[in-house]
Formats: sequence, C-alpha cells, structure tokens
Amino acid sequence: MGEVQPGQRVGEVTASQTQRVDAQCYRAHAAPPLGSLVRMGSPPIYAVVMEIRHEPLDPTRPLAARGADLETEDELYAANPQLSAILATRFTAAIVGYRDDDGIRAGLPSLPPDLHSFVFLCDAGDVAGFGGDFGWLKLLLEVRSPASDTAIAKLLRQASNSRTDSRSFLVGAGKALAAELSREPQRMRALLREVGG
Repeated sequence: MGEVQPGQRVGEVTASQTQRVDAQCYRAHAAPPLGSLVRMGSPPIYAVVMEIRHEPLDPTRPLAARGADLETEDELYAANPQLSAILATRFTAAIVGYRDDDGIRAGLPSLPPDLHSFVFLCDAGDVAGFGGDFGWLKLLLEVRSPASDTAIAKLLRQASNSRTDSRSFLVGAGKALAAELSREPQRMRALLREVGG
C-alpha cells in the first residue's frame, strides 16, 4: 500500500492488445491513479489508466471478511500478513502513443507491448512531451467505460499542470474535444466541466 511516484516502475503487462493493455502491480493497492499516463516496452509505448481493480490473486478463491474484532484496516493487515500474497491490484490502460526516432507520436504502434514489459508511471516531462498533439484524444474518446471521461479529464488536468503554457494547452484541448464530440454536446460539456475541476 502506498502512493506511486512519477518515474516508478509499478508492474508488468499481463495481457496486450492493439488498443489496450492489462497490467498487474507489484504491490497490492499500489496502482497508478486513474487517468495517469504510463509507459512500457522499448521503444516506449504510452497508455492511459482507464480502470483499476483490487481483487484476489486467484479468482477461484473469493476473499472472506477478516476484521470483525479489529478497529482499523492497519490492524487487519498486521493480523493477516498472508494477505499481501493473495491480493492483487490490476489495471487496464488504453494505448494512445509511442516513441520513434522522431519523438513521441500520438496513435497506435505497429505492435502492442510484449507480455511482461515493465510498466512505469510517467513523470511530468513525459506528460508534457506527450500532450502537445491531441491525436491521442480521439483514441481515448472511443473507449466507452463508466470511468473513461473522468480518466480523460484527469489526464488533461495533469498535462496542463506539467506545461508552462497551461492556458493555451487547455484551449487547444477544448477545441479538440469540441471537434471530436460535435455530435455529443452533452458529453462535451460534461467533460469540459470536469477538466475545469
């Protein structure tokens, strides 16, 4: 348990497809936050965290409540040290870009990352370098999950905070959202509100 730091290796790819990856974290409850930009493989492939799951390592063995006589969750974990060996934190991330000889490109790479590729939480430099081209926004908007728009808004806020031209970045993001969501004005307004915080 604990907060993941930018640049930190957080886990490994456990399933890989053209548009998304699944990864397992090295520690339970230590996932990159929703909307975070992560990188994996060599040359790097970039993806945005769209869903996080805390679950039993073995799905055929459901968890049972263990803390009825304890006061805090810290006590529960201290009294049951085996929990760290039977719990897993996994996340799904949508692929949005890759690095080639010309730098970071928005879009899908020719091949998805290899299985067991190390996954790193991107630092502010990666986020700032990635955010300039809004081609990745279309890929994220096509992901339809309950948390997808929240993840997009969080990434846009993070990218804005990592740049010196924060205001012009947000204006560009707003224009890109307006172009992509011209047929979904309610979704566009909700997303813009969420980006504004």
